[in-house]
Amino acid sequence: MRVAIGQTTRFPNFSQGIDWLLSEISNTADVLVLPEYWIGTTPLDREELNHYVTSLVKIAERISGVVIGGAVAIHVGEVKTICPIVEPGGGWTYGEKIFPSAATGERKLVSRGSKLAMFKTAGWSVGCVICVDLVYPELVRKLAREGAEVVVNPASVTSDRRELWKAIGLTRSFENSIYVISAVGTGYRYRDGRPVEGGSYVATPNGALEDFGKEPGVFYVELKRGELEFARARRRYLEDSPHAVEVAIEKYLTPS
Repeated sequence: MRVAIGQTTRFPNFSQGIDWLLSEISNTADVLVLPEYWIGTTPLDREELNHYVTSLVKIAERISGVVIGGAVAIHVGEVKTICPIVEPGGGWTYGEKIFPSAATGERKLVSRGSKLAMFKTAGWSVGCVICVDLVYPELVRKLAREGAEVVVNPASVTSDRRELWKAIGLTRSFENSIYVISAVGTGYRYRDGRPVEGGSYVATPNGALEDFGKEPGVFYVELKRGELEFARARRRYLEDSPHAVEVAIEKYLTPS
């Protein structure tokens, strides 16, 4: 499966972002993944969301594949963060950010989600977790147990957390025998002043990682089913995982 990763700056509106993507795309791809909040953090209303999805259809048709439209805030009675998943024909679905970040104060502004998304393309099963949801192993394991072979992660990660983010992706990938693909923004700052400087990557189920540096661009990578099959046949982590919850924990008391 060919995957494209959009490492973008943060645009003031999605029209500028779509124009930039159309100028950067150089090839077809089965999936294109964009970063979290790549078109800003202001929530879209229903009409704006519809316009955004319509714009993503143009991108899907250009690449002849599925577009993970980053992660965007929407206002539907409450504010939630979603990852739109858009097909060339215009069909679309979405997943939600399950745990908005407590550390950055996002949780005060964004409601908790309850829906993970998974879809099929080019014969592969793909799931999506938004930014900090990658830190929760239970969420990624749930997708893997349901058949996900690739988990994509639209993210916004500060430069002081880049190495940590790669380590988390490698761990999720290895422990679940899946590919993890994180698309991270670049060239802007968090509200507290910390810079965001890229670090998008592909982590493989056998412990390798390809990092795409700091510069904006659309990067392409080929995923190999043989690597996935080797990892699952050799390690059996997913086969063992249901039995892990059956193991008893013996609690010992320290004598006073």
